[in-house]
Amino acid sequence: MGQVVDLSGSEGGAAEAADGLVRLWESVDRRVAPAVPPAQFRVLRVVGAAGVVTSTKIAEATGAMPSSISRLIGRLQGAGLLVKEENSSNRRETLIRLSADGQELLRQVQEQRVDELRRLLKPLGLRGRQALLQGMTALDQSPLWEGTGGPASGG
Repeated sequence: MGQVVDLSGSEGGAAEAADGLVRLWESVDRRVAPAVPPAQFRVLRVVGAAGVVTSTKIAEATGAMPSSISRLIGRLQGAGLLVKEENSSNRRETLIRLSADGQELLRQVQEQRVDELRRLLKPLGLRGRQALLQGMTALDQSPLWEGTGGPASGG
């Protein structure tokens, strides 16, 4: 049986768990680099999750400055990954959605990330993967995530 790590203390276990999760994700990220820089890819993920969204909402979701988001949106539009449309109910607002190419890029990267995570987590065995999933699900559903940029706040 594997080693049990005590995460209740302020040192040791929590730091080891955090370091392990960061190393795992960095490993996946290195092997599955999207065709756009990370900041642009975050914008694509926000737009993909929302369907149709304003640049203000993208800035809020990513924590970036609106002027930076405008530049990122322009680059992504130029690359054919985003589409901008005038909001018929509010002419001062522009709506942003993924193009077909943007949708395909997100789908491909997500699929590659899942495949890579499966490969990296296979040595854990079924019980280990189930325990990890149970822990990550509990963390994802925690009210502590709200307002931290975690899943409950959409970030």
